[in-house]
Amino acid sequence: MTTARYRPTWDLVLDPLVSCKLCLGEYPVEQMTTIAQCQCIFCTLCLKQYVELLIKEGLETAISCPDAACPKRGHLQENEIECMVASEIMQRYKKLQFEREVLLDPCRTWCPSSTCQAVCQLQESSPQDPQLVQCKACDIEFCSACKSNWHPGQGCQENMPISFLPGET
Repeated sequence: MTTARYRPTWDLVLDPLVSCKLCLGEYPVEQMTTIAQCQCIFCTLCLKQYVELLIKEGLETAISCPDAACPKRGHLQENEIECMVASEIMQRYKKLQFEREVLLDPCRTWCPSSTCQAVCQLQESSPQDPQLVQCKACDIEFCSACKSNWHPGQGCQENMPISFLPGET
């Protein structure tokens, strides 16, 4: 015959619950995630859903703390995101980051061919001036400024087709 040991009630202290700022639920600390940069804390499920939504929608490449009143305006680090989401979502996140880098880089541009997804280099001496770009993947030659076929000696507006709205002449 076994007997249960008596434990005084003061030994049965419950783990404190922490409130999630997103769903307003209260959870044990083990079910919460703290953002390293700002120390804001959310339930792991809410934070995961927030991160996945932003990546799936392609809304942000720098995922900020979901607390609109975050005093430090924190952002999630790449390793924090990677721990939270599935590998295919993380691949999409990295692709979005790369696309944004190319978009913001004055010395790189995307090939305008609909069948080509290559990134083309521009001459560093004058990346803002229209220049001939030859895609190394598909060999198309295009203008770096307007992405039309290369038009030497013509300005980009002269080369652009004139389009009218319905009802205009």
